[in-house]
Amino acid sequence: MTITKAKTKKKTGLKRTTIFLTEEHREALRRLAFERRTSMANLIREAVLEIIELEEDEKIAMEIAGNPQKGYVTLEELDHRWEEKHKNE
Repeated sequence: MTITKAKTKKKTGLKRTTIFLTEEHREALRRLAFERRTSMANLIREAVLEIIELEEDEKIAMEIAGNPQKGYVTLEELDHRWEEKHKNE
């Protein structure tokens, strides 16, 4: 993976990153971007964000499950913790 600064002077907070895809994956991504009327880069950013959020949610679930006083996690408690964590987004 290569990371370089964007050549434009806009301060978007984004960094240029190169990824390698198979031709089949690239074509599927291109078609999906076309269908959704967005860019391939935007779809990749959305997928990365989803992976990061899932990882954070799993950590919250493990924290709750690791609570020795309870020994279990209710769906309502997990939903409440998730909402608390994401309410300011």
